[in-house]
Amino acid sequence: MVDTAVRADARNHLDEELVALVAAVYASHEGLAERALAFERAAAEAGDERNALLGRLVRADIDNRNGRWAEGLQTAYAMLHEGADRVVAAHAHAVLAGGLWRLGDNAEAVEHAFQADRLLTEDDPLCLRVDHALILAIQVNDQRMGRVSEAEYRWAQELAERLGEPDMIVGNLNNWAWGLLQNGDIPAAMALVHRMFAVSTSSGRLLNTNCVDTIARILVADGQTARAAEILETALVEAPSTDSDGIPACLIAMAEIKRGAGDVPAAIELLERCRKTTISNRLAEMDAHALRLLADCHAETGDFESAYREMVEFQDAWTRRRSEQSEALTLVTQARFAVDEARRNSEHFRKLAERDPLTGMWNRRRCDAHLAARLEARSGPFSVAILDLDHFKQVNDTYSHAVGDDVLRQVAALLRQVAEPVGRSGRHGGEEFVVYLDADRDTSARLCERLRLAIAAYDWSSLAPGMHVTTSIGVTELRPEDDSRTVLARADSHLYTAKNAGRNRVIAD
Repeated sequence: MVDTAVRADARNHLDEELVALVAAVYASHEGLAERALAFERAAAEAGDERNALLGRLVRADIDNRNGRWAEGLQTAYAMLHEGADRVVAAHAHAVLAGGLWRLGDNAEAVEHAFQADRLLTEDDPLCLRVDHALILAIQVNDQRMGRVSEAEYRWAQELAERLGEPDMIVGNLNNWAWGLLQNGDIPAAMALVHRMFAVSTSSGRLLNTNCVDTIARILVADGQTARAAEILETALVEAPSTDSDGIPACLIAMAEIKRGAGDVPAAIELLERCRKTTISNRLAEMDAHALRLLADCHAETGDFESAYREMVEFQDAWTRRRSEQSEALTLVTQARFAVDEARRNSEHFRKLAERDPLTGMWNRRRCDAHLAARLEARSGPFSVAILDLDHFKQVNDTYSHAVGDDVLRQVAALLRQVAEPVGRSGRHGGEEFVVYLDADRDTSARLCERLRLAIAAYDWSSLAPGMHVTTSIGVTELRPEDDSRTVLARADSHLYTAKNAGRNRVIAD
C-alpha cells in the first residue's frame, strides 16, 4: 500500500514537472536543458517511459530553438522511428514542426504541426495540447499571405488560459500580435500588446526578449518610438531569453530606432554588440541582418570602406546561413528517409505476417484476431461462414497442384468480389476459407448462396479443360453467449451437414 502511494506521488510530481518544463520553454532557457535531463532520468527511474521520452523531446525542442536543428530534428524523427506511443509521437511531430519552420521548410512544418495537434485528445496532458495548438496557429498563419487567420490563435488562447500558465498565454499573444503586425493591422496588434502587459503585471513574470522585440516593433509602428526604446533598454538588461536570436533581435530593433532618430554612431555600437552575440552563437541569419544594417549606417557616415567590407561580409554570412540550412535539411532528409523506410518495412512485414502468401488473403492468425475484436465489440448483427471446396484433393490429383493453386487464388478473388463489400474473408488453411459478415443470418445465407453460385458458374475450364469446382458452406449468426470457439464450431458443424447432404450447398442456422 505504501509502495503504491509512493509511486502515485512520484507520478504526480513528474506530471507537474512536465507542465513546468513545457511552459518554461516559452519563458527562459537558462538551465532548462539540464532540468529536462533531470526530469528524463527521474521518469526513467520511476519506470515512466512516456515522461522520460517527453523529457528528451523538451531537450530536442531547446536544441531547435538555439540553432542546433540537426540534433533536435534527428531526435524527434528517431522517436517516430522507435514507434513511441501516441502522446510521444504527437510531441515528436510538434518538435519537428518547430525545427523545420526555423529552417525555412514551412510546408513540411505545417504538416507536422497538424499531426501534433490531431493526435492529442481531451484526456491528454493539457500543457501539450496548449503547446501544440500554439505551434499549429503560427504554422498555419505562416503559410498565409496578406491576412491572419485568428481562429487558430483564439483556440490556442482558450487552451492556454484554461491551463493558466502565464508564459504560454503570453507566448500565443506574442505570435498572434506579430502576425497582425506583419499584415499591417496595428490597432489589433496594439490590443494584444496591452493584454501581454496585463498578464506580465498580474503574474509578476518579465516578458522575454522575443516578446519585447515584437512589442517594440508594434509600438514603433504605432508612433510610440520613445516607449519602444525604453522597453528595449530595460529588456537588454533584465529580460530572460528563449530562442538564441532573442537578444540580437532586440539589439537590431534598438539600432533601427537610434538610426531613425539620427544617432547613427549609437546604432553602429549596438550592431557591433549584436554581432558579438551572433558570431559566438553561430547565428548566421541574424549576423547577416546586423551586417546589412551596419553597411547602411557606415555609408550614411561616409565610411564607404567599412560599408563595402560589411556588404562583403553580409554576402558571406548569408551564404553561410544558406549552407547551414542546406546541411541541416540534408541531415533531416536522411533521418526522415530512415524513418519512412523503417515504417514501410514495418508495415510490409506486418502485412506479410497477416497474409496468406498464395492468395494474398488474411491468414488464420489475422482472421482469429478480427473475430476476437468483433466479439469484444458486440455491435450490430454479425455472422460467420466457413467455406470448403468440394473434392479439392481430386483437383490436385487430376490436374496438378499448380492448377490447384490457381483454383485457390480464383476462389479468393470471388470471395473478395462477393463477400467483402459487407465483411471480410480469409484462408483458414488448405481449401478452407472463412467469411465474417456484418449481417444477420438470413442476409448472410443469401450472400453465401450467391457466392456458392458464383463459384459453381465460373468457367474453370479456362484453368484446366473439363474441370468443375463447387463449394459447401456453413453459416451461423453470433449469439450472446458465444465465444470464438463456439461460433466457429457451429459454422463448422453446418459445413459438415452441407457436405453430408450432398455438397455444393449452403446450410445456415
